[in-house]
Amino acid sequence: MRRTAYALINLSHLKNNLALIKKIANDSKVIAIVKADAYGHGMLQVCKSLSDADAFGVACISEAQELRANGIEKPILALQGFISSEEYYSAVEHNVQVVIHQHEQLKILKSLPNINPIHVFVKLDTGMHRLGFVREEFNSVMLDLKSVLPEGSTISVMTHLACADEESSYATQQQLDIFDKTIANQKFQQSIANSAAILAWPKSHRDWVRPGLLLYGINPMVDDAYLTDYTFQPVMSFRAPIISIKNCAQGDRIGYGGDYCCNGDMVIGVVAAGYADGYPRHLKTPAEVSINGKHATIVGRVSMDMITVDLSAVDAKIGDEVELWGTEIPITKIAKDAETISYELLCAAGNAVHRKFIE
Repeated sequence: MRRTAYALINLSHLKNNLALIKKIANDSKVIAIVKADAYGHGMLQVCKSLSDADAFGVACISEAQELRANGIEKPILALQGFISSEEYYSAVEHNVQVVIHQHEQLKILKSLPNINPIHVFVKLDTGMHRLGFVREEFNSVMLDLKSVLPEGSTISVMTHLACADEESSYATQQQLDIFDKTIANQKFQQSIANSAAILAWPKSHRDWVRPGLLLYGINPMVDDAYLTDYTFQPVMSFRAPIISIKNCAQGDRIGYGGDYCCNGDMVIGVVAAGYADGYPRHLKTPAEVSINGKHATIVGRVSMDMITVDLSAVDAKIGDEVELWGTEIPITKIAKDAETISYELLCAAGNAVHRKFIE
């Protein structure tokens, strides 16, 4: 079943964004993060398009299995690691790298017979307090891990930054210091930088960077203007057609609850998209859409399948396509209007509607 709204995925923009990332972090290899169906962009199509990526990062073993089943041969890192012996065996079978971040995983490894080599990333908790080993237990963890990994396995070290989107964050500098002190005088491949750190924290680039949001052309920084010096391009354009146009008089009320009252004679268009398609229902300020190169304001409540917009100053007809976000309407602006983040909108819309891919 295909609803009318859709996500247009521009694979040329995707490739351009990867090339920019490689230029910015030119001494680092790139793990392109494609978890959650590539943030709603279509994981398999994204991976096939990113031939210049050095590896792919997924959330879980099952996502990695899907990529392997569809012919993706590049290295894959499962960021959540494994939580059972079955998942570990699957990772080995499908040649998937895993993150080791908690002691239960070490217990699982100790309980298993040595099998084929595997590459692991040991995760340090340097201050985010989500996944990973704290500094004080790092050396003992490493000794345990080396004693139970099959011969020929390799170990890298990683951490995740909590506040990298703030350019002057003291917390980020503190995390970097903890990481460096923990692995001082030890030779490991290292991975720290997420999208924001690629831009704002060059000291974090190390051997591997892990771009996510930036790969899809979205600003990961708190400062909305941060990407003005770069040519990152949004990969997703969320679109739907106008299905109705009507003339409303001053005093007419629009939509559920009659929340919006026309302040004069108005032309109202109905766009075939709503919260069932991943567009946010709660907007604290009036958001805009783009129609034929001009912006139009949303009026009234967003409903399940429809959005009403003010067409009074826009030349439009039924069937014209509306951009809800993308190249003309920044998704960061919609996220701010809805008091959420771009990640949530991309995943919600990208996984709710069908996609069209262009090169």
